[in-house]
Amino acid sequence: MPEKNLQPIEMQICIGLIRIGEIENDKLTAERISALFTISGLCRAYHEQFNSNPLMLHICEKKITFILQAKSKSELDEILSLPKVRYNFNEVVPVGNFHIEEEELLIWSLTSLWCGGPLNQAGFNRYMKLFKKFYPDMADEIGI
Repeated sequence: MPEKNLQPIEMQICIGLIRIGEIENDKLTAERISALFTISGLCRAYHEQFNSNPLMLHICEKKITFILQAKSKSELDEILSLPKVRYNFNEVVPVGNFHIEEEELLIWSLTSLWCGGPLNQAGFNRYMKLFKKFYPDMADEIGI
């Protein structure tokens, strides 16, 4: 993943609030602000669970961008939901317009941890695909 200078969660939320204030004739202002605070809590939870993993900052940045671009309350609801995937009888694939692969990777990791056992083969394959994408050097190092 290309490194870039990401702002901490609090700064990203503040910038998001300013950008919401710049949207003229916005009928979703209150919903966008509420969504920002929801994202703030979610990203802080990821931050704690994953020991400050930089993916969490990418997730926060992408969700804020989606919030600013949303055209309806239902889009905001989709943005705030966890990533959705489906099995197409060949592989696990993302679903939805606001899917964030970094978040999906974290969710696969948590699923494996919380279930106390390995993922099924399709889930494991998807997890490995995302892991290799975001951590290519580490994947090479451990021989994946």
